[in-house]
Amino acid sequence: MKRNVSIAAQVIVIVMLMAACGGGVKPEQSPSPAPSSQVSATSADTGASNTPVGEDPAADDHRFAYGFNVYARGDADGASFNQQTIQMVKGAGFNWVRIPIHWSDVERAKDHWDPLPLDRIVEQYGGSGVKILATVSKEPEWARDPSGQHLLRDFQDFAGFMHFLAERYKGKIHAYEIWNEENLATNMGGAVRIEDYGRLLEAGYQGAKQADPNITIAFGGLTPTGVNDPAIAMDDLQYLQAFYNYAGGAYTKNFDVLGIHVSSTHNPPDKMYPDNPGTGEWTDHPSFYFRRGEQLHQVMVEHGDTRPVWITEFGWTTNNGAPGYEYGALNTEQDQADYLAGAFEIARTSWPWTTGMFVWNLNYSVVSPPDDEKFPWSVINPDWSARPSYDRLKAMPKS
Repeated sequence: MKRNVSIAAQVIVIVMLMAACGGGVKPEQSPSPAPSSQVSATSADTGASNTPVGEDPAADDHRFAYGFNVYARGDADGASFNQQTIQMVKGAGFNWVRIPIHWSDVERAKDHWDPLPLDRIVEQYGGSGVKILATVSKEPEWARDPSGQHLLRDFQDFAGFMHFLAERYKGKIHAYEIWNEENLATNMGGAVRIEDYGRLLEAGYQGAKQADPNITIAFGGLTPTGVNDPAIAMDDLQYLQAFYNYAGGAYTKNFDVLGIHVSSTHNPPDKMYPDNPGTGEWTDHPSFYFRRGEQLHQVMVEHGDTRPVWITEFGWTTNNGAPGYEYGALNTEQDQADYLAGAFEIARTSWPWTTGMFVWNLNYSVVSPPDDEKFPWSVINPDWSARPSYDRLKAMPKS
């Protein structure tokens, strides 16, 4: 992509990022300026917080959370598909999956529930020994603020939804990630607002903990981008800094682990801008690198926050025909395999603050056409056979 990418082109590429991490969002500039008051919602950024220390959610079985993002079926005929997915997860030696829960699908009208598809998924995975991280997002139309000033008309509606989930699936869903890529305007009702996400996170945390005090709540992973326009997106590093500073850190107590998303484009996992950059395009901003995670964690360090980090989306695409993912042509299947294993090795040996990683993705190739952007991120083929990346992940050491 060209350096002077147009706003219209940015919008197209940002939308692509909603489905997978690592899209080719070309930064407008280096992320040095402070975020605008429009993006932060108010000027109440008053300083560092005294963030409490949470427990490590992977400590219950003393294992790192090795996870895949998976496509799961909740229809009446989906059991065999889900069983095949479970076999592939366990066959790789992984112990977690990440699945989406769309609020709009489960509570189509206030207090009118349709949990049957989710029930089927949770029961099947719960009986397999594979743990579930569920990412909750997509507000129903009835819950939206009709004025457009905020995401929701009443954030307690979301507290009620999270209470419903945590109570119904206690002991079966093991962690919830509150929202997905909330630094995208399209995911937050049309504008990036720090205050709105803080209120959403607080409501979700409190609602879930009231039903299940032991449930793990993750901060929603931000999409890696250097774009700064409140009507489109906010740079992920600036967003996290603003979140920790907002109202003296008022909302930072409402999660147990920090979820992050890291991109990589075609850059190996050990590379980083500007000290050790890759070559060619998609190399001139830290958001193009796996090691962006170090910068995000540094925000926690600066605020005295010792809670763990989970990388809830990361991966490398091979040749990808979708607009915005042209860099995939630079990654061979062997590159994908080497880079994924290398990323786990970095986290295992050099990032003690990371206790969980979820590969994007395991099996979307089985349900997506070849020209869908999710297809070439998968570590298996459409016929469920292993790509080199799956075999490499299976063979790598696990702790």
